[in-house]
Amino acid sequence: MLASDAGDDPTAVRSAAALLRGSFLFSGLDEDLVRRIIGLAVSKRYADGELLFSKGDEADGLLAVASGQVRISVLSAAGKEILLNLLGPGEIFGEIALLDGRPRTASAVAKGPLNVILLRRLDFLPLLDQSPALSRHIVALLCERLRWTSALIEDAAFLDLEGRLAKRLLLMADDHGKAVPTGVRIDLRLSQQDLGQMVDASREKVNRRLQVLRQRGAIAIDDGYVVITDRPALERLANGADLG
Repeated sequence: MLASDAGDDPTAVRSAAALLRGSFLFSGLDEDLVRRIIGLAVSKRYADGELLFSKGDEADGLLAVASGQVRISVLSAAGKEILLNLLGPGEIFGEIALLDGRPRTASAVAKGPLNVILLRRLDFLPLLDQSPALSRHIVALLCERLRWTSALIEDAAFLDLEGRLAKRLLLMADDHGKAVPTGVRIDLRLSQQDLGQMVDASREKVNRRLQVLRQRGAIAIDDGYVVITDRPALERLANGADLG
């Protein structure tokens, strides 16, 4: 049974178990192993703005978002925040420190009410030793993170603001997109400040670029959510071309 640090909640327990079963990390694993992993998991709740961990903190395990959103960010020496990612339900984070046991490489903060699932390092590592399939899943996840990091470096070097913004919107649509009559809605609450911190630009600059994309029909705003209405146009920008 999935444990909770905030009292037993049968609905939350069932939802968390389903999340683990359906996640990339555990898909295709032996059912007995999945049950063992779920038995080790702990459900944790956080309030809006509450810190899960800071960069440099000791790692206690891998986490998965059950509900809500998590901001993953780093601070420069001058105190400037760079938002690396905004994670929603089903996404996993903290896997690097889980494996090497070294301090956290970024900070994680709840954006709105948040429920996460924690798999503690001391419990999880023995399972890796026993399951080649689980180890392969972890390796694949790390490779995905490495590709993602390499892409960020390339974007910063080769793309202008429009291109970086378009590419980030496309990535979030791939991860959190929901089909709607007008296109694909990104089911994450994205503020202009969030987007600015993701693409290394001020909120004002992001606002101006979003207005241009709206006027050209590439995106729409639906009740605070970004809707991709012309994916080819954003893909041209993400590839360094003009909007056309």
